[in-house]
Amino acid sequence: MEILSFILILAVSFIASIIGTIIGSAMLILPPTMIFFGIPPHTAVATGRFSMVGVGIGNATRFSMRNMIQLKYVIPFAAAGIVGAVFGALSLKRIDGDFLKILMGILMMIISVLLIFEDYLMNRKIKANISFKSHLLSIISGLFLGAYIGVIGGGGATIVILLLVLIYGLNFRDAVANQKAVTLPISIIATIIFIYQGLIDYRIGIPLFLVNMVGGWVGVGLLMKFDSKWLKRIIIPIIILLAIKLILSSVTISKW
Repeated sequence: MEILSFILILAVSFIASIIGTIIGSAMLILPPTMIFFGIPPHTAVATGRFSMVGVGIGNATRFSMRNMIQLKYVIPFAAAGIVGAVFGALSLKRIDGDFLKILMGILMMIISVLLIFEDYLMNRKIKANISFKSHLLSIISGLFLGAYIGVIGGGGATIVILLLVLIYGLNFRDAVANQKAVTLPISIIATIIFIYQGLIDYRIGIPLFLVNMVGGWVGVGLLMKFDSKWLKRIIIPIIILLAIKLILSSVTISKW
């Protein structure tokens, strides 16, 4: 890979890690960008997931220092998510490369709609709730989302944030903080499987991991100071354009 391309990927990854901290969409940006720079789809997804562990460490460390992570919300979701991630990550290698790109593009558009819906949800008054039913819903959601994060993962954090609000009645910032503690162990398990399968490009992955760790730390500070609405107005159109380009590139290649 050319030095300029490598630097651009690092820059995009740093920005994506900050965006991912604030609104939870880093994997909607990083793997597609890596694919456009010539990295195979499976490697892009696996290496991107590896780098997201760096974001998770930066996020979780800083949120923990602020005492914002509450294990009573995290443990049921994360435990089920780990189980789901094993099945999801083991399935990645079996998916055709062109189909994977098309699937990523479609899911990117769906998550963009959820990001718009998220603003409506955050303005609603939801009563905090901790019960057997809420934990059961959390476990079921964790199984499916863990599998999704293990396969592709783009927008998985956004869905976790929404579910923490709906299931437990958390406010937006508390949901973001606890989401990081939910997705970090899921990312670690998926990464371990990708390492075993030999899907990660460490020449790119290790620098991305370090850059994302810093971006995750910076992102928490920005989350506490700024409203995320302005960021979504910029990011959602970009994600949709990336999705369209990803799908069209796959269709074009398939025709040829």
